[in-house]
Amino acid sequence: MRRKLFLLSALTALAAIPVSAGEVGLLIDKQAGKSQVASFGTGQKYDAVSPTGFGIRGGFDLVDLKVAALQVNATWHNKTKGDLTYGGTKYGELENQYWAVGAMVNWKLIVNVGAGVEYRSEKLSFRTTSPIAASGDTTLGRPWARVNVGFSIPTPIVSPFFAVEVAAPLSKTDTPATYKDLSEAMAPQVQIGIYGGIRF
Repeated sequence: MRRKLFLLSALTALAAIPVSAGEVGLLIDKQAGKSQVASFGTGQKYDAVSPTGFGIRGGFDLVDLKVAALQVNATWHNKTKGDLTYGGTKYGELENQYWAVGAMVNWKLIVNVGAGVEYRSEKLSFRTTSPIAASGDTTLGRPWARVNVGFSIPTPIVSPFFAVEVAAPLSKTDTPATYKDLSEAMAPQVQIGIYGGIRF
């Protein structure tokens, strides 16, 4: 009986918490990798790959306490492409595309502040111009942390917003012993962008 009363009380409390809709937005960003020295072949030092791209994100507030909200979200990011170079010579290209799912807490203060984590599945494609080296694809799954700071404009129906966002992976690879390892080591290690859209 106590357990039933507890469950009923918990459900009543959850039902009393206001639930709002969510948001849809566009992310325009710059990704930055890290230069790497290949431990195979002649051990070339590859310059960092830093492409630009965009993503589409949708979010839904599970819990909205007016001053703060817990949001779940999903992102699709287009394919970015950057030159792989060493010694001023182009050796190939590195492509990266990802999708992500995560959760974020947004504080609705004078300036909006958000912090969260997400899981990204990154498809990396190594395209070499060398006839003696192999191209290839690999998928890298990593947790990322995200923070953003911005403003919103309250309106009766929808609220436009924009924010500056910084994200970084919580795990990194720095052992390029094969072309696959090199692709993963050259993957983005920070992402800086502008995120904007509407809340409804």
